[in-house]
Amino acid sequence: MQARIRAVAQAAGLAIGLGLASVALAALTGGLTGSFLGPDESAHYVNTLFIADWLRAGMPAPMAFARDFYVHYPKLSIGHWPPGWYALLAPAAAIWWPGVATAALASALVAGLPAILPAWALARAGAWRAGLAAAIAMLILPLVVESARAFLLDQPVALVAGLAAVAWLRAAERPGWGRFALFGALAAFAPLVKGNGALVALIPPIEIALSRRWPLLRDPRLWATGALTALVVAPWYYVSFRISAGGFNYAPGPAYAWLALRSNAAALLGQLGIAGILLALMGAAGGWRDPRAGAVVRLALAAIAATLAFQSIVPVALDARYVLPALPWCVALAALGVVRAWRHGGAAMRVAAIALPGVALASPVVALARLEPKRDMAAPAIVAAMPADSSIWMVDGRAGGEGAIIAQVAHRDGGTRATWVARASQWLAGSDFMGRGYHVIARTPDAARAILDRIGVSGVVIVRDRMQDPYPHSVILLRAVRQGGYIVTHHRFARGAGEVIVGRRDGAALPHPDVLEDAIASDNLRAMTRPARGDRPSRPAQAPRNPSSR
Repeated sequence: MQARIRAVAQAAGLAIGLGLASVALAALTGGLTGSFLGPDESAHYVNTLFIADWLRAGMPAPMAFARDFYVHYPKLSIGHWPPGWYALLAPAAAIWWPGVATAALASALVAGLPAILPAWALARAGAWRAGLAAAIAMLILPLVVESARAFLLDQPVALVAGLAAVAWLRAAERPGWGRFALFGALAAFAPLVKGNGALVALIPPIEIALSRRWPLLRDPRLWATGALTALVVAPWYYVSFRISAGGFNYAPGPAYAWLALRSNAAALLGQLGIAGILLALMGAAGGWRDPRAGAVVRLALAAIAATLAFQSIVPVALDARYVLPALPWCVALAALGVVRAWRHGGAAMRVAAIALPGVALASPVVALARLEPKRDMAAPAIVAAMPADSSIWMVDGRAGGEGAIIAQVAHRDGGTRATWVARASQWLAGSDFMGRGYHVIARTPDAARAILDRIGVSGVVIVRDRMQDPYPHSVILLRAVRQGGYIVTHHRFARGAGEVIVGRRDGAALPHPDVLEDAIASDNLRAMTRPARGDRPSRPAQAPRNPSSR
């Protein structure tokens, strides 16, 4: 028992060390800022604050609370993404109410934790020193470094899916209710972090086939675990699937599957290089029948195959970060290749064991040295100058620019919901959640001013990232505030190309939050929070006049 506790403590210490190293890399490359300018970062942050605020409020009726929260901070997007990771972070967030910079630090820490997986795999194969080197090497891969510089869900998915794979191997080798329950809990949590976490469901059948564990298929504990996992996950996706499917950029079918397979395989090749792929093939081939490494090899192949297969089946999008769950296992196989070449080869193989890792890591090291700092619009300073006394502000920008201001306002309010934010992309234009079907509604400055007056905005914030107008309606909005009645100031980004234009109304403005409440401009929120018969919200949300939400 003491040995097990010591082993768990050592693993936890190593994981924390890897996480801190990830934070250091993110900081050294200028990847930590006080503004979330990525398209999805602010949404994940606001979703976390929403659940934290709900906990602080004593967990009132969630649908009415969500409607009210969205009216103030229209970046709430639970429904497009599941609530699992936000719910895990929310208790701590409710206590500390972390700012954007703190959330960025926490995200960078989490991004380093999946590097524990190759360390575990190599230790299991009897080469813990090589596992430690592999874990450190994984941290400098471009995809991992980029994930440490962004507040996204892909890092926790990679972590939870990897832990689920380890739990599956333990359950498969020594079946027991406790081990199956642990795997089931992780398998249920993974898709509640993000939809592609459902790839975990593919790992057992692939690993069973590779390892020929056919007797497991007769084990009732396996099927009971699968049924219970489905019961936990299915209700959420029954409610939210039509919303999340609205974000799919492709149609399912053989054409997409082949395109996705090629794209994701190219993404892995881009991380490991030809030398890394050769090492991984050597590790898989050489360790397949090895008494100590064989189980790890087959598990790694199952996790990689599950990731590629899931991304080929579900046509969400093509993005390199979607292969993050496979990356630790590719690194583990490559490290096994190095070990096999060093231990079981002649002089030439030992030379290869030294040269190939050097070649594989040369490109990531160069990319790391050339990585540009993230742009920083200094959102805290912009928001600090905005009145918080029951005022309404309209913010305009691309998804990241709008979101950075909304996220900072939500943090500043600290749960008081003293400020309302209206998104120009919802009031002056229209589109769906993904920005498709964009069209301008306020076609003239006078039309834009009429909307501003009807809402009763105290001011306007326009974020021009890279010094570009975000949308056609942005030009109309800027012309509207420059016609008079607004004091316009320009603020350059603290880091990188860009500016924030602030137009403060010259004089008092009577806010009309009821207009915002009566026109919640989100199809997603309306679908998720539609009250049941007899459950009337305290502040009714009617169908929006301009349904759009990117």
